[in-house]
Amino acid sequence: MTSESTDPSHTGTAPDIAALAKVVARQRAEMDRLRDQVATSAVLERTKGALMALTGCTPDAAGEELLERARAGNRTLLAECWITLGALVSALPGAAQDPRPGHGFPGIPLAAVPGPAGPRAVRPGAAVPTGRDTCELDDGFSALGRLGKALAHVATPQDLAGCLLEELAADVDADALLLFRSLPTGGLEMIGHAGIEATLATQWARVPPLSGIPALDALRAREPRWLEDFARDREQHLLIGDPPERWLSRAWLPVPTGDGAEVCIGVLRARGGPFSPQARQLLRAVSRLCAGWLRSFGSRSEPSAAASAAAAQPVFDSLPGPAMLLTPLRGPSGEVEDYRIDAATAEAVGVAGRTGRQLLGRRILECFPSMAEEAVWHGCLRTLTTGEPFEGEPFAYQEVVDGAAALSTYAVHSARLGGALVVTWVRHDSSDRQEQRLADVQRLGNLGWANWNLVTDEGSWSSQAFLVLNRDPALGPVRLADLPELALPEDAPVLARAVRDLVRRVPSGPE
Repeated sequence: MTSESTDPSHTGTAPDIAALAKVVARQRAEMDRLRDQVATSAVLERTKGALMALTGCTPDAAGEELLERARAGNRTLLAECWITLGALVSALPGAAQDPRPGHGFPGIPLAAVPGPAGPRAVRPGAAVPTGRDTCELDDGFSALGRLGKALAHVATPQDLAGCLLEELAADVDADALLLFRSLPTGGLEMIGHAGIEATLATQWARVPPLSGIPALDALRAREPRWLEDFARDREQHLLIGDPPERWLSRAWLPVPTGDGAEVCIGVLRARGGPFSPQARQLLRAVSRLCAGWLRSFGSRSEPSAAASAAAAQPVFDSLPGPAMLLTPLRGPSGEVEDYRIDAATAEAVGVAGRTGRQLLGRRILECFPSMAEEAVWHGCLRTLTTGEPFEGEPFAYQEVVDGAAALSTYAVHSARLGGALVVTWVRHDSSDRQEQRLADVQRLGNLGWANWNLVTDEGSWSSQAFLVLNRDPALGPVRLADLPELALPEDAPVLARAVRDLVRRVPSGPE
């Protein structure tokens, strides 16, 4: 913390405000520096720990090795850590597990641990080796240096996509960036995106194992795919975009992870033409940096759908009214074909009479066919895509009430929760049912209601009001001015005064 003395005699003057602004700026810069230091230290210590676990070396030796490799490759220490994390584990026999201190492979010398593959970087202003073109070299102290520092603050694959686009927009003219991960079924799922709309992201959230998908081709071949001739590429590949002409050149780079590749980075550019040799080299180096982040931080297992549902159901057990948690079920084309009920309240009742937990795991169109109504279905899809809550118009729905089918009117509301929907609905009962329930409430509570028109002095009472006031319904309601006569003696004066004050404030009619 930094403190500054101030002169009380000049409190509130312009120089004091400027001095305070400088103090705040210095403190903010110091906080940012400390935050960066903590984040980068975590990456450095993890890399040192991996080297220690694999070789049994000391922390100092691991740190010196990383510094030496960074100097030899003309890279920043942080960039060296990311690349090392992505390369060292998969390169050693029996090292498929995440290395942990105390679980190493003694006997492997530190020098035998493979270093990051790829070209050396060139410091700005440094001499270019004879026979080499600067466009073939990776400027690690600018683009990779910035990216290595930014990766220390990345928490999710979605954050990673945004970080990559921000860092690559100027260096390779990137306009959009996509991250796809391979699925056990052979297809792809999008795990991060930046520079594209939510609607397009939803359309490409799942990609079936079709031919002509550049990302799949890159992962299978473990080689980048450079799409630089749009007219030819659109004939050979299925291109992302609506329309595809939005991005005239693309690059798909597999992220190396051991003997294969599970994640592919897509760089989309609005301008056509080939990627320069420098841009290609930079993108290859970026994929190696991302391998370290994905191995160390991006592979954390997310809760399974079953675990998420199990955690959500106790919450739904305590909610009033009908509500459900719906997980979208997509077909081969990626479109939502149905929803799975993963949590439900006790007041959620399907067409077959199932309620609450009895609905779990079932399809929404099986239990609530009326959800297929066009406005409701598209409204829920819009919520799933954009995150904007949906409030539908009332629609008719047949339900089971006391063992008998009854036609009711409902209005559906939906809100997005992660990749699922929380759907609630409100029943608009018929007027006779509402009146019966109101009469039951009045009877059980010994309550009644009464209305008076203060201009015409006409009144209307509920049936329970006559019983409460012990008045024959055949006589009809009393005038408002006569109401105190029906009150208890001790309450009559207060009620009479309140009625007089009320009547006095009401205009007698139009002037």
